[in-house]
Amino acid sequence: MLRIRLERVRGTTATALAVVLMVAPLGAALAATAAPRPVISWAHRTVGFHRAATVAGRIERGTPGQWLRLERRMSDGAWRQIASLPTDEDNRARFKLHRLRKSASYRLVYADDAGHEHRSDVTRIGVRPRLRLHTSRRNVMNGRRVRVYGSLWPKHGGRRVAVAQRVAGEWRRVAYLRAGDGRFSTFFRSGRLGTRALRVRFSGDGMNDRSSDRTEISIFRPDLATWYGPGLYGNRTACGQRLGYGTLGVAHRSLPCGTDVSILYGGRTITVPVIDRGPYSSANWDLTEETADRLGFSGRGTIGTHR
Repeated sequence: MLRIRLERVRGTTATALAVVLMVAPLGAALAATAAPRPVISWAHRTVGFHRAATVAGRIERGTPGQWLRLERRMSDGAWRQIASLPTDEDNRARFKLHRLRKSASYRLVYADDAGHEHRSDVTRIGVRPRLRLHTSRRNVMNGRRVRVYGSLWPKHGGRRVAVAQRVAGEWRRVAYLRAGDGRFSTFFRSGRLGTRALRVRFSGDGMNDRSSDRTEISIFRPDLATWYGPGLYGNRTACGQRLGYGTLGVAHRSLPCGTDVSILYGGRTITVPVIDRGPYSSANWDLTEETADRLGFSGRGTIGTHR
């Protein structure tokens, strides 16, 4: 900005006007304001392992066809160019990153005709590792041990994962395991009956963001059972239901009619309601013939139950 100040100078013989020119040093500011500037307009914040991500940007005050570079910060702190694109008619460019394995920071760079580089702000894209949790059995008798195992990729020395089970609405840690070689394993002894939720969690590090995975196991109580049906078809059960060849259900001495009971036998499971009273023997349960057939159960033997 140019400002002119007029001052009246008084002398002994004449009065003169002195013009004092005051020029603000704004040349550099004007040049900086007018210079094109790269801007990251949008980018993924977090993606899964080996998933794609997008970095979209533009050149403010640019013209279509100018080239933008996408750079990634490497583990040693240096910046490396990984892609370059010309801007479209709206001065925009969209970069696609494929099969990401590690979290990293990114920026856009524009080089003007004089060779001066202009850089955008830095954005970070986090990559969650591929974390998987498995159990050797999904259905198990109470008191039996179950192998809990899984994988964490990419593998990296020193990594650990926490395995927990959900009890009374809270997660309680079962084990804290090494997973530096990409694998982890432990044994879990089943306790309370019913369906139990298990979780594995990785807290994250400089390579990958935190991640977790879940699975479930069903724990059954071993009980003695028999089955019934022939000679009784057409009769009404103690719960008021007519017993037929295809009736699914179970008899119990005290459970309320209609109570759903999950039954395990020979690796097979089925859930049926209580439809009758009994059995009138030393067994704890009496299966209808159709229920026994679906489980492959015959005669007298041990089944697993929970409700």
